[in-house]
Amino acid sequence: MATVAYIGEEKWGASILTEVSSWLAIVPTIFIAVGGRIQTDTAPVAFRFTAMEEGSLGRQLTRLVCSFIIILLISKRIRETLTACRRSKLLLVLPVIAIASVIWSQNPGHTLIDALNLLITTLFAIHLQLRYPSGRIISFLNIAAFIALLLCAGSVVAFPNVGIDAYQQGAWRGVFGQRNNCAAACTLFLVVALHTYPRGIIEKLIRSSVLLLSVLFIVMSGSRTGWLLAAIAVALTYGLRFTARIRSLDRILFLLILIVPVCLSAVLVGSYFNQILSALDKDPTLTQRTIIWAQVVPSIEKRPWLGYGYSAFWMGLNGESMQTVLRTGWMEGQAQDGYLDILLQVGLLGLIPVVLLFLRGLGRAATLVRCNLLDASRSLAIVLLPLILLENIGESSLMLPLSLPWFFALIALANLESCRAHSEEV
Repeated sequence: MATVAYIGEEKWGASILTEVSSWLAIVPTIFIAVGGRIQTDTAPVAFRFTAMEEGSLGRQLTRLVCSFIIILLISKRIRETLTACRRSKLLLVLPVIAIASVIWSQNPGHTLIDALNLLITTLFAIHLQLRYPSGRIISFLNIAAFIALLLCAGSVVAFPNVGIDAYQQGAWRGVFGQRNNCAAACTLFLVVALHTYPRGIIEKLIRSSVLLLSVLFIVMSGSRTGWLLAAIAVALTYGLRFTARIRSLDRILFLLILIVPVCLSAVLVGSYFNQILSALDKDPTLTQRTIIWAQVVPSIEKRPWLGYGYSAFWMGLNGESMQTVLRTGWMEGQAQDGYLDILLQVGLLGLIPVVLLFLRGLGRAATLVRCNLLDASRSLAIVLLPLILLENIGESSLMLPLSLPWFFALIALANLESCRAHSEEV
């Protein structure tokens, strides 16, 4: 497979595979990746990890253990972590807003617990970016992806009631509870593997396994959204590599020319939207998504600035979510759109910082591409941001304390923030 000769590739000493702290850090990473629980029941997934369900005692204990591990790891590099936090203030604004929303939350206790989890997850992402600079973070994430995919494969083979969703035409979901979640997670794993440059035979085997298993689970999930997301991921990855190979003026010309087919594609999609959905075996409501979107708008209009409290809107037939549940006729636990869910939880007070955070990250990414200042970790961050933004059009993962897409977004944003700080120092 052809690779790009990125600038500034770091040749590190001790391998990630031999570091005890790396294996310790992988435990909470896997916990975050699977959303804090491996679903073992065969019932359809209506809602989980919302204000309607605090989780079992075992899950709560596991969460405490993982939080302790994160705090222990951070404490060993407390000064460097605090310095990195000062550099990434906007990242920390979000958990601060989440904690503050306890004041107006429909479920203050649940809001406080999840807000603290969000803070710990954010600090953990910043710590990992600090602990594993440049290509080391990719190596770490690739090993975590390998372990998660092995768990997925084991669930399909040995525990099909866990790994295969009988309510979704036998779709593979692995340990991610739902096929769309599985496809999205595996797409992120695929992107990590595509940006991994292994040094030894073991790392090469791990990378190859991640590539193979990611593609297998994306296909077998049967998630059309996941298939589309994976196609975009591959296009972004190799498109970025192509632009890195050409001269600066040619690069600008190529990007300008690229605008034409992108705009034409957008027009075609808009003109033949229903036909495209039919070809993808999707109904015009996007599997009831548009119905849910329409029903949550009145609730947003009631509290546009503050929302109903972080992680506290979806309470079934209690609180404001009762209106949406009664109108749609089923017990949803998310708006099936990350941006709407932020508005429901913390209103414009939370959505504006999220938008600013991604805009700043994308702006920094554009500068790196224009100046051809790309290494593997920066390229990974640049590919991850648009993928996660797109994924949240039909799913909700923004600002979730236990969400792989949001965790990867935090790592990508922290990486781009560190690049900005370094350039300012220079």
